[in-house]
Amino acid sequence: MAVGVEYVEKVYNRYSKFYDLIFGKVFHSGREMAPYLLDLRPGMQLLEVGVGTGLSLPILPRNIRITGIDLSQKMLDQAQQRLKDEGLEDIELFKMDATHLELPDNSYDRVLAAYFISTVPEPVKVISEMKRVCRPGGYLVFLNHFRNENPVIGFFEKILSPLFYRVGFRTDLDVYRLMEECGLEIETLERIDFLGHWKAVRCINPLKEE
Repeated sequence: MAVGVEYVEKVYNRYSKFYDLIFGKVFHSGREMAPYLLDLRPGMQLLEVGVGTGLSLPILPRNIRITGIDLSQKMLDQAQQRLKDEGLEDIELFKMDATHLELPDNSYDRVLAAYFISTVPEPVKVISEMKRVCRPGGYLVFLNHFRNENPVIGFFEKILSPLFYRVGFRTDLDVYRLMEECGLEIETLERIDFLGHWKAVRCINPLKEE
């Protein structure tokens, strides 16, 4: 797919002013699943990749430390204002390319990608970076649209994916193939919506071999 990081940044900079209005309520039920799937405990370190305008942040527990990164500075500006409005602390936000995370290895207990992995040109590279910064045995959680398992619906999603990607996301990601390519096993997979177009996926970062 011939769309690069710069294009994605421009698209989401444009979306920043009305992103919450369009996608806030639509994806809220999925975001509410995040704390359960992340299984967060006091003092844990959480990284949210593709934090956007920070819609997930008020839902997460207050007794953890959170780092949020995003490619769009305008989305981050909205997230920063949300922190101020909600009185949220122990949260740091950084502009960063998810394919090159400027973060140390094994530095987070949990890594969350909420409605993000289908927006990037190189999802395998992003997930590889998520694995690198996640501690062995930690959880990687994805809330996302993945290609429907119904072959007819899946076919049309694949055909239409290049068109949808022009407006910011792709529709043809196969969750099983993607996780296999990234060396991850799916530990939990749950439907977010009734039809199963949107899924919540949890993987455990493999323990390093001695």
